[in-house]
Amino acid sequence: MPQRQHDDLTTGQWLLAFWFAHWHLARMPAETEQDRLRRAAWCRDYCNRFAARWFVLAIVLIFVQNSPLGFVFVIGGVPVLLPLFLLTFCVAIGHLVWQLLAQKKAGPPEIDPPQDWDDDDPR
Repeated sequence: MPQRQHDDLTTGQWLLAFWFAHWHLARMPAETEQDRLRRAAWCRDYCNRFAARWFVLAIVLIFVQNSPLGFVFVIGGVPVLLPLFLLTFCVAIGHLVWQLLAQKKAGPPEIDPPQDWDDDDPR
């Protein structure tokens, strides 16, 4: 069975790779203009996934803080998860900004040309 790309990563490296696009971009070469365009195209195509993960985490933090269990995360009258919500929301917005800047640099993704439609096809 072929080895998957993330099998040789430590747990910390895997967590960084899961949550941050910068971890991937730091491992891509950036010497030539073609390399920089390739990095921008990768960011254009994948930064939205990282932003979605951060948005989901932000929503989970807000729901937990506002749930009946939320009193556990109050220290000295201050809700602890609300600043974490703001941080995760800002990181998600940062990933979306990276994606928009990368799309400006690399251009929109290539779209396949339209295919002929066969009305007689039973599928």
